[in-house]
Amino acid sequence: MTFMIKLMSKILVLPLIAVLTILQWICTLAVSISMLIFELAGVIFIMAGVLSFAFGQEPAYMMWRMVATGAGICLLPQIGKWMAVRLAYIALCITNKVY
Repeated sequence: MTFMIKLMSKILVLPLIAVLTILQWICTLAVSISMLIFELAGVIFIMAGVLSFAFGQEPAYMMWRMVATGAGICLLPQIGKWMAVRLAYIALCITNKVY
């Protein structure tokens, strides 16, 4: 009897595991593609802020505002990585629970 219950739960959870795996792949691909773009944009903001302050074009508070903006832009792909890891963890937990 327990064999039939386990078999039914495996059959019911299999589409959920497949969807979570596909979402993880999509999230990983999107993060890897966008990481370069976001990091370049963030570095440009940081360098523009530092150089504008160094050459006397902007005051210090504007430099720190641009540095903070650049750091925030650089951190956006890290959030995507975190989401991909969480999706993998959820899929692993479901797989271990069922199998």
